[in-house]
Amino acid sequence: SKLEKKELEISKESNAIHDIIEDAIEHVNLIIEDRQGTITTHFEASRDTVLINDVHFTNVIVNILDNAIKYSPEEPKIDIYTENIKDFVIIKVKDQGLGMSKIAQKRIFEKFYRIGNEETRTTKGTGLGLYICRFIALKHKGRIVVQDNYPQGCIFEVVIPSLNNKT
Repeated sequence: SKLEKKELEISKESNAIHDIIEDAIEHVNLIIEDRQGTITTHFEASRDTVLINDVHFTNVIVNILDNAIKYSPEEPKIDIYTENIKDFVIIKVKDQGLGMSKIAQKRIFEKFYRIGNEETRTTKGTGLGLYICRFIALKHKGRIVVQDNYPQGCIFEVVIPSLNNKT
């Protein structure tokens, strides 16, 4: 409700995005180990300093990772990539889960939207996680999008401004 009333204040500080990602991985580590899965990082961004709220942004990455784990029928295999494009840091989370239809890709960030098919019916959730992730990304002057990688799952891409100057 604070999101909709525009009452959510987000204080931001300079942080290294790679540290935030590592922290998010720690949050889901027990779940990934329990499912005998792996998360592999590919940190290519040399300019990784960003102006973010570390708690909120960690939660964005945790939510994406949690979804990748939940929607992987086999052992979850997740790759996280970072890179710089112009003055931005790009974070890509690639899973090998179920993937999603083009319709779902267009609606996945809507409030309360849940994919309703045979494979996802038993997966718990409220349909608010990615809605909130999108809001947090926008509050950080960024964006979040999803690409289907069928039959290899999905790729979530989070783009936020870098504080580092080009070198």
